[in-house]
Amino acid sequence: MLRISKEDACNFIIRYQSLDCLKPLSGMGGILDYIGKVGCIQYDPLNIVARNADLVLQSRIFDFRPEMLEQLLYKDRLLIDGWDKMMSIYPAEDWAHFHFVREKRSSDAICTLSHRKSEDALLYLDTVLKALAENGAMLPRQIPLGSANSGRWGHRNLSSAALDYLFHAGKVGVANKINVNKVYDLIENLLPARLLTQANPFKTEYDFKKWYVYRRLGSVGMLWNKNGGAWLATLMGNKTLRQRIFDEYIEEKSVECVEIEGISEKFYVRCKDMYLFDAKPTALPEGVRFLAPLDNSLWDRDMVSKIFGFNYTWEVYVPAAKRKYGYYVLPVLCGNRFIARFEPEKSKTHIRIKNWWWEKDVSVTSNLVDLVLREMERFALCFDKSGGVHESVGMIIRN
Repeated sequence: MLRISKEDACNFIIRYQSLDCLKPLSGMGGILDYIGKVGCIQYDPLNIVARNADLVLQSRIFDFRPEMLEQLLYKDRLLIDGWDKMMSIYPAEDWAHFHFVREKRSSDAICTLSHRKSEDALLYLDTVLKALAENGAMLPRQIPLGSANSGRWGHRNLSSAALDYLFHAGKVGVANKINVNKVYDLIENLLPARLLTQANPFKTEYDFKKWYVYRRLGSVGMLWNKNGGAWLATLMGNKTLRQRIFDEYIEEKSVECVEIEGISEKFYVRCKDMYLFDAKPTALPEGVRFLAPLDNSLWDRDMVSKIFGFNYTWEVYVPAAKRKYGYYVLPVLCGNRFIARFEPEKSKTHIRIKNWWWEKDVSVTSNLVDLVLREMERFALCFDKSGGVHESVGMIIRN
């Protein structure tokens, strides 16, 4: 069993997550390399300065533009929208591996529709599939079936509810998005037959779960076996089962157990990634990165707090009066530590900062401010070629 310091653990996670600034990833090839390594990135439709998936990629792909991800999703079809770590984006090549997820999600969707008194949507599945077959990709509202009685959190119309069920069942996929609205099409129009006809590679559900644990471990780089955000997803919530799987992987020499000084829980790392503990240089270069609220490295907030000493909560679902910071706040990473967080907003011409909070133990030097401002310029360029950083940003950061 390897015994390491918290700093060693920080360095490992930053290196594994391609946040160390040593070899910045580039272009659509870099996007595919990163998502291929971590398995998936989480999707969320909120777009304050960019969507979560875009924010994840901009912190790793130095020349990232949102249209690169759109190209890979909706033109090249090398990536696909699907359920993994909640709603996610993952390689289309993994389609066959998610048979059990689609089976469970479609079953759950029926229960949800029943709870929301919208089960009538299930009567129209053939109607919806026929409409897509005859017309091609469509928005739900283009298939008029009437309103759904779903309440506050449900679908407004039956076609949307039916398409959502068919999406989770793997019968339709997302052909495109118009802002936050999904345009659906038959899955056979979106993925090649060689993927759709692949047999489920897992003989049993246990075989799938074992693969899924290994995949999720690779999504972060290092994890413990505590229930938390990193294990959120269909079929992942049984701690006892996860421990059995970890023990099997250790016996098979595919996973190694790691102890971190000052933390009682054990951590797990894939053996093929252990070389990163010996990566040179031992000191990470100074480089600032702005992370997404649902960044892979932040999936387990309790683990981040224990290892990095950084307490972060995404407060979009917290009532305004109870927020400690702000509605949509991004963490700021420098080297192997979190140094600040800020609340951005986007105007037609500039990226603005509503608030900036330095961590209490950070020494704010002119060099550090320059690093932040340099990254802010790159950040703005990622999401608006003609835009820039508002002149007030430098003053806000310095204060």
